[in-house]
Amino acid sequence: MDTALDIRAQIDADTHLQTEINHALSAVADGLNTGSDGRVVRILVRTLQASWREHVGFQHEVIFPILEARYGDDVCGTIARLRIDHASLSQCHGEVGRALASILESPPGDDGALERLLRVTIAQRRTHFQQDAELDRWIPETFTRLECALCQRWAAARQSPRFPLNLLRSPERPYPRLGGRLN
Repeated sequence: MDTALDIRAQIDADTHLQTEINHALSAVADGLNTGSDGRVVRILVRTLQASWREHVGFQHEVIFPILEARYGDDVCGTIARLRIDHASLSQCHGEVGRALASILESPPGDDGALERLLRVTIAQRRTHFQQDAELDRWIPETFTRLECALCQRWAAARQSPRFPLNLLRSPERPYPRLGGRLN
């Protein structure tokens, strides 16, 4: 197993999944007045918080320690901002998840409030992923044995297969568009 390749594949899969979640959140927000696609809402209820926990866990337990050990103060500011965003977005995702689960039960009473919540969350997520992209230039080409062991410990502590990032790592499966059709 090439751990360096796995780390990059994990980052790419997470980026793709989080982008698709943004598309799905936008599709739900756009469709509130006309009736959002219940299938997309159900997918978001299941994946929004679970995928975020994986995103945060991978960064906090693998990426951040590797970058902090290698680059110290050069990356500390970016990592500190991302940690704050992770906590803030975790709260937003909890609120969004509860709101989406409730619209599966009955139509929302105030479409405007839910739409604002979704739009604010989407904007925060986009800003966060722009900051995530700043870390890309710091990701090393090769990893030390200790860094590989860190990644392997993280992976071993996860359910196998790791949900939902594993959905995007299968070469024989097309990437789903959460807000639309399969590619």
